[in-house]
Amino acid sequence: MTKTILRVFFLTAWLEAAAAAAGAQQAPATPDQLAAITQRGRNLYAYDQAAWHGTDAVQKLLGSDSGGLQAYIARKTASGWEVDFGALDAAGTSFLIRAQAHSTDGRHFTAQAFAPPHGESGFLVGAARAVATAKEAFVPIEGYAYNVAVLPNGDGTLYVYLYPAQAKLNVYPVGGDTRYTISADGTTILETHRMHKNVLFARTASPIGPNGGRLVANVFKEVLSDVPQDTDVFHVLAREPHLPSVVVARGQRYFIDVDGAISYKGPAEPNASP
Repeated sequence: MTKTILRVFFLTAWLEAAAAAAGAQQAPATPDQLAAITQRGRNLYAYDQAAWHGTDAVQKLLGSDSGGLQAYIARKTASGWEVDFGALDAAGTSFLIRAQAHSTDGRHFTAQAFAPPHGESGFLVGAARAVATAKEAFVPIEGYAYNVAVLPNGDGTLYVYLYPAQAKLNVYPVGGDTRYTISADGTTILETHRMHKNVLFARTASPIGPNGGRLVANVFKEVLSDVPQDTDVFHVLAREPHLPSVVVARGQRYFIDVDGAISYKGPAEPNASP
């Protein structure tokens, strides 16, 4: 007989923090704060998907010649997503586009190549500079490859995310990520926000866990911040099968649903597991 007991299996992610930091209770985040985190996480997921599928389209178009592509910048346009592949010119004032991929849904892309490369100024130049600025400042964890995403902020600045890349099918690296806020021209870091310290691996799990329990959610404990992080939302959206997450941050519990929406679930019990 199949057991009907539901079980939650824990991924306690940030093991090196001091116990006091993990247990010190803070006031809960406001609904507006949680909505902003959700939106940034959704934006990051959309960027990641566009970069992934846009890269596949360009590699299919260029074949072995695609190895010379140096950098990519994805951006949301009025008609969908565009991913531009190329590099800054020697003066750093123009982004030379060698190939470009377009999509109306963020997943199905058509690609074209430019010979000679097509130069463009504006957002692409600032974004390419911002990526270079962030990479120069970022200290990666040895042994991991990193993805990079650059997204416009509402105040004209740029968010640059560096987060571990997925290297194995059905194995998702979680943590070890940083978000930089960078000036619109891409040259100055205005804020460095380390989202998580260590890297753990969340594997795609069978919905039926040990002892017949059913996996219903992943559980994480934040110790570097008192709220869920943009990449917490990103990982809920990226992992398959889709499962919600419970995040415990400084004594408060938050629930991230499979669509990335975050809700506050009250204080965590003292000295209890997440």
